[in-house]
Amino acid sequence: MLFSLIGAWLLISRTSLFFAFVCICMIIALAIMLIRKMDKTNRQLESFFSAINNNDFNAHFTEKGDDKFLNGLFREMNRIITQFENNHTELEERRFYYESIIRVLTHEIRNSITPIASLSADLIKYNDEYGKEGTIDGLQTINQQVQQLNIFLNAYHRLTHLPDPVKAKVQISSLFDKLERLLSSEQGSENIRYISPENIEILLDQNLITLALINLIRNALQATTNTPEPQIRIEAGKKATSSFIQITDNGEGIPANRLEDIFIPFYSTKKEGSGIGLPLSRRIMQLHGGELLVNSEPGEGTVFRMTFPGH
Repeated sequence: MLFSLIGAWLLISRTSLFFAFVCICMIIALAIMLIRKMDKTNRQLESFFSAINNNDFNAHFTEKGDDKFLNGLFREMNRIITQFENNHTELEERRFYYESIIRVLTHEIRNSITPIASLSADLIKYNDEYGKEGTIDGLQTINQQVQQLNIFLNAYHRLTHLPDPVKAKVQISSLFDKLERLLSSEQGSENIRYISPENIEILLDQNLITLALINLIRNALQATTNTPEPQIRIEAGKKATSSFIQITDNGEGIPANRLEDIFIPFYSTKKEGSGIGLPLSRRIMQLHGGELLVNSEPGEGTVFRMTFPGH
């Protein structure tokens, strides 16, 4: 009887030891798996933060296996990097835009202030020699220069103080009807054709886009002034992931080396041009998350295409 009890105790002990050994092995295996997973996650997180710090937007984290947590984490990391890239691109565009404005602004202010400073210094120094009439002429010249500078600064204010778009779905055929009425008194407006399917709607700020379109259409009217049979076509359409409004003319066209210059603030090829219409229109499209692109050939006309994201 005693031997039987001892045998049973040994059997139970061996079973318990074996069970305990198996449990310990499983715990160790799970711990190793967890450590490896944590190590992999740490490496991926280090790569992620390094990519963010170095503006490396080519980094991509692959979702593998059935681990929902890690896959969700990597998916979110990829989304954040894409968002950073979009923000970085937008900031670069804004930086370039404002640098262009500041360069032109500095140049124009210097050009305006230099003669004002010189003439005013002469009026003070040689007051007796100028006499009353000469002083009045000098002051009038200074006043004219100040007025020109004021016009320039007002244009600068328009470029840099555009409001954020308040978007709503707008039926483009109605927008075109409004444009037709607004531009009916413009010389050459009878040569404009508006083409839009009745059902096209685009998410946009109607006031800002109307302003951009008026600038672009007036540009087309000026470009076709000397064209024997002027034609201007304003049309809208939709693609799978975007919508567009296109302004086409058969005017004089733009030389290839000037295609980007026309979007530089205050740059103009026309004597009467202010040089803000096209930069203003492109800025409005950028605020909408879209693009304003141009394609032109000298003697064959110009196409401006406003592209809006989404449906």
